[in-house]
Amino acid sequence: MPTQKKITSVVAKQSKTGEIGSSPHTTTTEAEGVSVMAAATPPSILSAEPLDVDNLVARITAEVLKVVETSFDKKVDPVLQKLQACSSDIVVLDTRLTTAEERISSLEDTITIQDVQLADMKVKMDSALEKIDDMENRNRRCNIRIVGLPEHSEGTDPVSFTKSWLPQLVGVDFKGGIVKVDRCHRISPRYRSLPGQRPRVFIVKLHNFQDKARIMQEARKKQTLNYKGAKIMIFEDFSAAVSRKRQAFLPVKNRLREKGIPFALLYPAVLRIKHNGEEKIFKHPE
Repeated sequence: MPTQKKITSVVAKQSKTGEIGSSPHTTTTEAEGVSVMAAATPPSILSAEPLDVDNLVARITAEVLKVVETSFDKKVDPVLQKLQACSSDIVVLDTRLTTAEERISSLEDTITIQDVQLADMKVKMDSALEKIDDMENRNRRCNIRIVGLPEHSEGTDPVSFTKSWLPQLVGVDFKGGIVKVDRCHRISPRYRSLPGQRPRVFIVKLHNFQDKARIMQEARKKQTLNYKGAKIMIFEDFSAAVSRKRQAFLPVKNRLREKGIPFALLYPAVLRIKHNGEEKIFKHPE
């Protein structure tokens, strides 16, 4: 500040010479103005000592930092509080995630064990079903299925009718002209006389397996059986599972017949073919 420096230099000179207020060349007004200026000037300036810039900068810096820190704290505190809340939530989520991972791992182990048990049970169940199916077919081993027999031909006593009718149909000579029959019946729902409706299948249970074998052998030899103008077909009586397996070979059997290749469908569903002096066995139609 130039004015203060000028005043300071003037005051300093007059102080050294003792001329403040007593110069003969100084007017009263000038003397009063100089006195007022001297009174208003700080002692540090009047002393003409050099300013401590480093101390002043340090003081200003401290004050600025204090203000900045106060303002920064006011703005950052809410953010810190929210971050702390988020941190607490993360800890809770981490705990829950760890628990979930442990439960998932435990379930995976349980499922692995159950898969092994399920596979073992499936093997056992398949084996049990095969045994049940085999028992069912053994129970049917003396049965024959007669297809094409007109309805009501057996009358009210189908057993007595079949005893004498069946040997005559296939041309087998049984003792006394009759075959032992345990029971026989029609299958499927009650017959209704509708145009074009086929007769129901007639099931016959013979007493002896040897009698059944003779009847089936003669039926294969004759190939065509007739009763009162109706075409009669005789088949073995198998369970539904075995019937489906044997039915799958039907297209193959038809092609073999067309080509004149001898074959036989063995129990339960095994195709035997003789061709060019060789015998081959097929368990699947593919």
